[in-house]
Amino acid sequence: MNRTLRQLSAKLHLYLGLLSGVVVFIVCLTGSLYSFKDEIIALSQPWRFVEAQERPFLLPSEIVEALGGGHPSSITFGEATDAVSATYFNRDGSRTVYMNPYSGTIIKTVERNGNTFDFFDFVMQGHRSLWLPRPVGRPVVGYGVLIFLICLVTGIILWYPGRRNKKTMKRLFTIRFRAPFSRVNFDLHNVLGGYACLFLAVMAFTGLVRSLPWFSEGVYRLTSGGRPLQAYTLPRSEPESKPEITEYPPDKLYMQLKVSCPEAKSFYFAFPRDESGCIRVSVSHKRGMYYTYIDNLFFDQYTLQPLQGSGPYAGKYSELSTADKFRRMNLDIHDGRILGIFGKIIAFIAGLIGASLPVTGFIIWNQRRKVKRQ
Repeated sequence: MNRTLRQLSAKLHLYLGLLSGVVVFIVCLTGSLYSFKDEIIALSQPWRFVEAQERPFLLPSEIVEALGGGHPSSITFGEATDAVSATYFNRDGSRTVYMNPYSGTIIKTVERNGNTFDFFDFVMQGHRSLWLPRPVGRPVVGYGVLIFLICLVTGIILWYPGRRNKKTMKRLFTIRFRAPFSRVNFDLHNVLGGYACLFLAVMAFTGLVRSLPWFSEGVYRLTSGGRPLQAYTLPRSEPESKPEITEYPPDKLYMQLKVSCPEAKSFYFAFPRDESGCIRVSVSHKRGMYYTYIDNLFFDQYTLQPLQGSGPYAGKYSELSTADKFRRMNLDIHDGRILGIFGKIIAFIAGLIGASLPVTGFIIWNQRRKVKRQ
């Protein structure tokens, strides 16, 4: 490999690594902590589940009646063993009620406000903005991850041997734990970085799509053949077409969707806040996904006529273009859930390795600096 390229890569790898080290450490560590959020919540919050029964769920109107009336902001119906949940948003926060979908018995009420501490929300704030104000923290994270991506590329250039033989290839993939500390630390940086580099590059790339608007727009134009990225907007209902109410509209809509999507895993109903708002329904066809295999549908709150939203996150997943599908998949690729539990394990391990690289890299630089001084 060209010697000048390796020398340039070495300098970029060193100085950019020192520049982005703290950001990379926090982002990777918090990403790993977030990997098994769903599994930990399922174990620690048993009120989210019920015993399956051989009878249909209550209708949305019956859920609202069991709640004592009012207008919930959203209702979520899951699978046979999932409790139905209804969320009420207000100025102070939110209140989520978990209920048995067969009997209407309230299982648990969870109140949240500005003073409520949630571990995973805290972790995500660190992951997205380093616990700084969003206008400051998100660009810092975005450009820190961009620098990290460059470090990964230069790291592979330095990692790839100039001479390839059995001895050098073995050195690339083996950590010599019986060697002196400096050697073990170098192997931890070099070998683990080599193993995780591809996964970390994918996670960094997909993270940049969510962090830097210009990067997100550029990737979308590249994958769509030059088509600009549309903003996600909700359609509006027509209050003038308000008919005589003979049936609770969400009940009718729920039954329609149950017939048209019999294999769906969950239905999330978000109800309008004003007279011109629409009913938004997210129909999930695969459990555990954020946006992949999910249909985001919109309906006039009066006539239940289908409405058209805009942007990659609107409409049926199966009807999207390749670019829009890739955009929907971005977050699920980022945290590994696109591959199920196996992908989450990969993301967890890769995140820990990513967090270790600035530490081992700093130790290597500091030791060499001391040697030069001596």
